[in-house]
Amino acid sequence: MKVSVGPVAPTSAEAWISWARDMICEMRTRPRSTDKLPAQVLDDVGRYVDSWAGRARHAEVFQWQDDVEVDELEYLTNALYNLDDEASGTPERAAPAEGRAFHVVLVQALLFALAQAGPSRAAFVEQLRPAWPVALAVH
Repeated sequence: MKVSVGPVAPTSAEAWISWARDMICEMRTRPRSTDKLPAQVLDDVGRYVDSWAGRARHAEVFQWQDDVEVDELEYLTNALYNLDDEASGTPERAAPAEGRAFHVVLVQALLFALAQAGPSRAAFVEQLRPAWPVALAVH
């Protein structure tokens, strides 16, 4: 599946990426977060975050596009949902306001691409969307 994220301000991407890196690091040290986000999932999400960071550092406008295998896209989407869910319990761990535009664009791009992958994936997206506040946001 072709996944296209952007355009969005690189400063927004950088703010969210910095937060995501901090959250991944923190979750590695918290035993209860390993239920939803074991070390391998954190590693996998971290690789995407690193890819986005490289793009954000070298662009006037952040845009990222890649072909992602459908199962991996579902896996990544679910992992980011769980990352947000883990962070949502504590206000001081919430994603920064500066990163909101990137966060919204990222989540909506992942959900859009996943919904194009067939009826079962579209049904998954429709079940996930109302449970994920950023998926309903307008940037």
